Amino acid sequence: MAAMQLPKGLIVDMITPLLKDGGIDSQGLERHIKALIPHAQAIFIAGPYMGEGTDLVPLQREELLHKTLLVVQSRIPVLVWISMTTAEETRDALILMRKRLEALKYAGPVFWVDTPLCYHSNRGLEDHYNALSSIAGGNFILINDPDQIRRKEQPLKRLNIRTSILKGLASLEAIRGLIYLGSLDRAYNYRKAVRSRGDFMIYDGDESHFIEHPSLNGVLSRGANLAPAAWKTITASSLNLNGDLEDYPDRMRQILNAGRHANELRDIYRGYGPGFFKQVLSEIGRIEYAGMSGGSEKDAGDVRSALELMERYRACSPLRA
Repeated sequence: MAAMQLPKGLIVDMITPLLKDGGIDSQGLERHIKALIPHAQAIFIAGPYMGEGTDLVPLQREELLHKTLLVVQSRIPVLVWISMTTAEETRDALILMRKRLEALKYAGPVFWVDTPLCYHSNRGLEDHYNALSSIAGGNFILINDPDQIRRKEQPLKRLNIRTSILKGLASLEAIRGLIYLGSLDRAYNYRKAVRSRGDFMIYDGDESHFIEHPSLNGVLSRGANLAPAAWKTITASSLNLNGDLEDYPDRMRQILNAGRHANELRDIYRGYGPGFFKQVLSEIGRIEYAGMSGGSEKDAGDVRSALELMERYRACSPLRA
């Protein structure tokens, strides 16, 4: 696979619409993706956060990738999580999804997202990605998330990719970027480690960090499942993606309105996982079934509060969520 241009801006950490039998809800998936495409620079599917990737078996991920690509049709980049519990399982999952791309003859941008410390130590990571890139080409984005590693039953000794290791990984053409969660100090050290690669992207994996300390490249947002227009405005403003603004006063009002809406919505969904988002999306008719592969969690009162806030925002804003 040839190197493709990485997205800059809003990446939606997309929920996975499921049917009761565990299959992918094709119609719900299509409706949701079509609602996101006008606002997002990319979508992230089967992720370990909103996408329930840790509970999806490889065949489910392959089905999700297949149906996603049929809807996206190369209009925006698609990021897909490939990590499994071992290096061998991760390689096999990657081969399966790579074959799906070949069967579809898909020419649009697809990036393989991997959380290596889920199944691999820092030692030997360069050799590991050289082997994976020989299978699937060079379009990998890594995730550094110490909390995810800490929650594992048998966490590795290191919770973070070592800075020196990241510097070596950044020398590989196959490694294109990083989704980062962690301390601001480590983020600063990581940026220094990859500065020799002008095309290397580092995305914020935490919405709160991005709002307070915007990265140079973009944010992975779960809130954009519910308010993509607001998050598009926030991200474009933070990264100055729009350049000079001729309608500055009106645009500033939109930015402030979008920021207020996103923050109020975050106050509601804070502490909830994908089940809450699915319940909201089910209530507005976007998806059919609100269940999750690994269980369910929701609060009817908070769901109603989110729906009311979304409706108020839609009624008073020229933007559409």
